Amino acid sequence: MADNTYIINQLYNEISSLNAQIHQNIEKLVRLKQALQNISMGQGEFFSKKPLIDQPVLSAASWAGRRAERFLDMRSDMEEAFNRIGNQDIERMLTNIEEKISYYEAQNRSLESSIASKRSAISQLRNSDK
Repeated sequence: MADNTYIINQLYNEISSLNAQIHQNIEKLVRLKQALQNISMGQGEFFSKKPLIDQPVLSAASWAGRRAERFLDMRSDMEEAFNRIGNQDIERMLTNIEEKISYYEAQNRSLESSIASKRSAISQLRNSDK
């Protein structure tokens, strides 16, 4: 009987620790999901600014020469960087966040399974005392 009481108390302590981990993961999940939503919304706003790269419009009549060519080359580089950031970097960031969300959700499922197992063990230990 005394041995079972000690084991039951240990199991309750373990359950308490697992619940604390679940709550920490839930807090992380809330922050990650908010970040995912904010970044997704920001990506659309980011792309809405793309036309600003071509401002002001410069024609051959308004500006020509070597400096004009360098300026247009810089605009082209800016557009490439803009596309890389918008299409690759932001998407990679969103994918990483989604992977972390999946990781913490899976971890919580595993922790909940451990809690269920420990509760079952407690029930069995209590029944064996009767």
